Amino acid sequence: MNVPLIVAGSLTILAAAVHGAGGEVLVVRRLSPDTLPSSRFGGPRTTRAMIHVTWHLTTIAFLTTGFALLAAGSVLHGDTATGVGLVAASAATGFAGVVIVLGSATQSPRALFRHPAPAVLTAAAALAWWGVL
Repeated sequence: MNVPLIVAGSLTILAAAVHGAGGEVLVVRRLSPDTLPSSRFGGPRTTRAMIHVTWHLTTIAFLTTGFALLAAGSVLHGDTATGVGLVAASAATGFAGVVIVLGSATQSPRALFRHPAPAVLTAAAALAWWGVL
Protein backbone atom coordinates (compact mmCIF):
# COMPACT_ATOMS: atom_id res chain seq x y z
CA MET A 1 0.00 0.00 0.00
CA ASN A 2 1.33 3.43 -1.02
CA VAL A 3 -0.21 6.07 1.23
CA PRO A 4 0.91 9.17 -0.76
CA LEU A 5 -0.67 7.77 -3.95
CA ILE A 6 -3.87 6.88 -2.12
CA VAL A 7 -4.10 10.36 -0.59
CA ALA A 8 -3.32 11.99 -3.98
CA GLY A 9 -6.01 9.87 -5.61
CA SER A 10 -8.53 10.70 -2.92
CA LEU A 11 -7.82 14.44 -3.24
CA THR A 12 -8.20 14.25 -7.00
CA ILE A 13 -11.49 12.34 -6.76
CA LEU A 14 -12.73 14.92 -4.25
CA ALA A 15 -11.68 17.67 -6.68
CA ALA A 16 -13.64 15.90 -9.43
CA ALA A 17 -16.77 15.73 -7.29
CA VAL A 18 -16.56 19.40 -6.29
CA HIS A 19 -15.70 20.46 -9.83
CA GLY A 20 -18.58 18.49 -11.37
CA ALA A 21 -21.34 19.28 -8.90
CA GLY A 22 -20.20 22.74 -7.85
CA GLY A 23 -19.39 23.81 -11.37
CA GLU A 24 -22.75 22.66 -12.67
CA VAL A 25 -24.66 24.59 -10.03
CA LEU A 26 -22.44 27.65 -9.54
CA VAL A 27 -21.04 28.19 -13.03
CA VAL A 28 -22.62 26.32 -15.94
CA ARG A 29 -26.28 26.78 -14.99
CA ARG A 30 -25.67 30.51 -14.55
CA LEU A 31 -24.32 30.97 -18.07
CA SER A 32 -26.86 32.90 -20.05
CA PRO A 33 -26.82 32.53 -23.83
CA ASP A 34 -27.76 36.22 -23.93
CA THR A 35 -24.33 37.17 -22.60
CA LEU A 36 -22.21 34.64 -24.52
CA PRO A 37 -20.67 35.32 -27.91
CA SER A 38 -21.23 33.36 -31.07
CA SER A 39 -18.36 31.31 -32.45
CA ARG A 40 -17.55 29.82 -35.81
CA PHE A 41 -19.33 26.68 -34.61
CA GLY A 42 -22.66 28.35 -33.90
CA GLY A 43 -24.54 30.89 -31.85
CA PRO A 44 -24.51 31.62 -28.12
CA ARG A 45 -26.34 28.38 -27.28
CA THR A 46 -23.57 26.42 -29.01
CA THR A 47 -20.98 28.38 -27.02
CA ARG A 48 -22.81 27.47 -23.80
CA ALA A 49 -22.98 23.80 -24.85
CA MET A 50 -19.24 23.75 -25.59
CA ILE A 51 -18.45 25.25 -22.17
CA HIS A 52 -20.79 22.73 -20.51
CA VAL A 53 -19.24 19.75 -22.29
CA THR A 54 -15.67 20.96 -21.69
CA TRP A 55 -16.43 21.53 -18.01
CA HIS A 56 -17.55 17.96 -17.51
CA LEU A 57 -14.79 16.47 -19.67
CA THR A 58 -12.39 18.11 -17.22
CA THR A 59 -14.33 16.55 -14.35
CA ILE A 60 -13.94 13.11 -15.98
CA ALA A 61 -10.21 13.74 -16.46
CA PHE A 62 -9.88 14.51 -12.73
CA LEU A 63 -11.90 11.40 -11.86
CA THR A 64 -9.86 9.14 -14.15
CA THR A 65 -6.59 10.49 -12.75
CA GLY A 66 -7.82 10.04 -9.19
CA PHE A 67 -8.85 6.44 -9.75
CA ALA A 68 -5.54 5.71 -11.49
CA LEU A 69 -3.66 7.11 -8.48
CA LEU A 70 -5.81 5.07 -6.10
CA ALA A 71 -5.24 1.90 -8.11
CA ALA A 72 -1.49 2.51 -8.33
CA GLY A 73 -1.37 3.01 -4.58
CA SER A 74 -3.52 0.08 -3.57
CA VAL A 75 -4.24 -2.78 -5.97
CA LEU A 76 -1.51 -2.56 -8.62
CA HIS A 77 2.02 -3.79 -7.99
CA GLY A 78 5.52 -3.49 -9.41
CA ASP A 79 6.12 -1.94 -12.80
CA THR A 80 2.38 -1.70 -13.51
CA ALA A 81 1.81 0.43 -10.40
CA THR A 82 4.83 2.57 -11.27
CA GLY A 83 3.72 3.09 -14.87
CA VAL A 84 0.15 3.96 -13.98
CA GLY A 85 1.39 6.17 -11.16
CA LEU A 86 3.76 8.04 -13.51
CA VAL A 87 1.02 8.75 -16.02
CA ALA A 88 -1.38 9.88 -13.30
CA ALA A 89 1.28 12.01 -11.57
CA SER A 90 2.00 13.65 -14.92
CA ALA A 91 -1.69 14.40 -15.42
CA ALA A 92 -2.00 15.81 -11.90
CA THR A 93 1.04 18.01 -12.54
CA GLY A 94 -0.52 19.21 -15.79
CA PHE A 95 -3.75 20.13 -14.02
CA ALA A 96 -1.88 22.07 -11.32
CA GLY A 97 0.35 23.76 -13.90
CA VAL A 98 -2.52 24.94 -16.06
CA VAL A 99 -4.39 26.33 -13.06
CA ILE A 100 -1.34 28.14 -11.70
CA VAL A 101 0.05 29.45 -15.00
CA LEU A 102 -3.26 30.56 -16.53
CA GLY A 103 -4.56 31.78 -13.19
CA SER A 104 -1.44 33.90 -12.67
CA ALA A 105 -1.46 35.18 -16.25
CA THR A 106 -5.06 36.35 -16.18
CA GLN A 107 -5.39 37.60 -12.60
CA SER A 108 -3.25 38.82 -9.75
CA PRO A 109 -1.29 36.07 -7.98
CA ARG A 110 -3.46 36.77 -4.92
CA ALA A 111 -6.41 35.25 -6.78
CA LEU A 112 -4.66 31.86 -6.57
CA PHE A 113 -5.39 31.86 -2.84
CA ARG A 114 -9.10 32.67 -3.19
CA HIS A 115 -9.94 29.38 -4.90
CA PRO A 116 -8.95 25.98 -3.50
CA ALA A 117 -7.97 24.46 -6.88
CA PRO A 118 -4.34 25.63 -7.03
CA ALA A 119 -3.55 24.32 -3.54
CA VAL A 120 -5.50 21.05 -3.87
CA LEU A 121 -4.17 20.21 -7.34
CA THR A 122 -0.59 21.11 -6.36
CA ALA A 123 -0.85 18.97 -3.22
CA ALA A 124 -2.23 16.05 -5.24
CA ALA A 125 0.59 16.36 -7.78
CA ALA A 126 3.27 16.56 -5.08
CA LEU A 127 1.85 13.55 -3.25
CA ALA A 128 1.58 11.63 -6.53
CA TRP A 129 5.25 12.22 -7.36
CA TRP A 130 6.30 11.41 -3.81
CA GLY A 131 4.41 8.14 -4.00
CA VAL A 132 5.59 7.14 -7.46
CA LEU A 133 9.26 8.01 -6.98
